[in-house]
Amino acid sequence: MTVRRSAGTERRRFLALLGGAALLPLGATAGCAELRPNEDHLRVRTGIEPLRKRFPALGELSDAHWLGYDLDEAGKRQTVPGPDSRIRLVGVARLAAGAVAATLGAAPAGERFETVALPADLPAPLAKHVPDRTDWRASTAYDLRILAREPSQAPAGEEAEGRFLLHEKDDRVWFDTVFLYT
Repeated sequence: MTVRRSAGTERRRFLALLGGAALLPLGATAGCAELRPNEDHLRVRTGIEPLRKRFPALGELSDAHWLGYDLDEAGKRQTVPGPDSRIRLVGVARLAAGAVAATLGAAPAGERFETVALPADLPAPLAKHVPDRTDWRASTAYDLRILAREPSQAPAGEEAEGRFLLHEKDDRVWFDTVFLYT
């Protein structure tokens, strides 16, 4: 018994194979696009409200330039978030005029400020927003005071650690903090 195929069937089979072969590179390209690293951690942000929520004790803020990203995902391809996220907020903002002098002059007992330089590992996207890297003032007690928010202000399951440096000459604050969300 012989099976007969019509010319139409052969043509459809040929076109289906040709179409599949043409779509294969498109599928491979789309798959590779998913493997690109997440570079959102390099985007400089200028919003003030997220900083006000995290650091209400700093007072009035303006001219902010900062990065915010998940430390465990920075530079990696985007994935589903894990149960714990370590979010780094690092940057610089201007305080109200005279705020740094007032803070340094009225520091509570035990809040001794030392003169320091900005960290050497300053994130590259922020470098142009910090013209002076010397003569910053730092105090561990001040860091703890800024991070100590009222429990009602902190999201449930959030812990924070960080460093705040003050620059009296231009009333700036440098912050480098990590918030752990569980």
